[in-house]
Amino acid sequence: METSTLPLDTTTNPLPTYQLLSFNQLLVHLFAIIFPGAFFAFDTILLMSSISSRRDSSIPLAYIVVMCLRGMISNFVLVLQYFINLITTVQGYEDFSKLLGREFTLLGTFSYLIALVINVLMSVNRVAVVAKPMNMWFSNTRVFIFCGIIAIIILISLIIPYLSPCYVVFMVNRLAFVSGCAPSRHPITAFQNTYTIILPFSCMLVNLSIIFHLRFVRNNTYIIFWHKFKRNEPIRNTSQPIFFSKQRARRDLMMIRQTVTLAIYLSIYEFGAFIIKVFPDLYTDLSLTGKQVYFYVRMESIPLMNFLIYFIETKKTRAMVCRFLKKGAKQDSNLVTVSHHRTVSGPQGNTAMVTN
Repeated sequence: METSTLPLDTTTNPLPTYQLLSFNQLLVHLFAIIFPGAFFAFDTILLMSSISSRRDSSIPLAYIVVMCLRGMISNFVLVLQYFINLITTVQGYEDFSKLLGREFTLLGTFSYLIALVINVLMSVNRVAVVAKPMNMWFSNTRVFIFCGIIAIIILISLIIPYLSPCYVVFMVNRLAFVSGCAPSRHPITAFQNTYTIILPFSCMLVNLSIIFHLRFVRNNTYIIFWHKFKRNEPIRNTSQPIFFSKQRARRDLMMIRQTVTLAIYLSIYEFGAFIIKVFPDLYTDLSLTGKQVYFYVRMESIPLMNFLIYFIETKKTRAMVCRFLKKGAKQDSNLVTVSHHRTVSGPQGNTAMVTN
């Protein structure tokens, strides 16, 4: 979450923003509203389907629920911000930002930082499973507790700058997060801006290391290397399941893939901020359209996160969502079928089903 500003035309204009845009610019703004709105709906469906399949121990229920709630908050904030900016005047949006901008920025930043730190928790979970396969350190109940503790810590770290003169406001019309004491920033905000990039990259390396480790164990690579130094001992195939059941193995492999994908995906957004910090002249030299494209590509990557991880990447959760949607459609079909039939009694007491 970098804090910077772009020049803003402060000339009072009575026209709403959508009347000041070219056709292409209007399409970009509409896309910026529809895109997170669509994935807000997806996160809702994913949340409902995961709750419906809560007895399925092969899905990481707690992580999915937390990521869905996080995604819904993030998408709601983006839709509202873009929509208000589009339908109001420049001054109207400035007034909205003064009234509620700090609160919505806090919510949006909270939802993003939750994803970063939950990714760390997922990585620790995977390391614990590899180190001690039979452990119950990360049951669904405990994961919910861990996530609650993480949420409290992150919220406190955001409330402190929020209550200070160096609060942060997300300004769509400036394509930036604006500090209340610009060009200065609160020390906590500066720390988060500087070091959050470490989290996704570290998680990606940890989980890739786990994947290679599991493959080496399965293929007896460690034993083969060891016996190269002890040639007098025969090589025996001692490969064995890493986890106590095939179902648990599939679940943990799925979790590792999801964690790696999440880390890579979060790295894209953080890497974009890193480029701006390291090569500010490159960003400054972009045209206004180029800045808008760069800004929207980074911001609109966030709503896609859960869809990419839990629907495109993961077959198990994709089947869960499809099963939930088909079940709902089947129930609606049954209701329609029943409503189109009525029972009629004949003169001899016979009954007949009549279709309307």
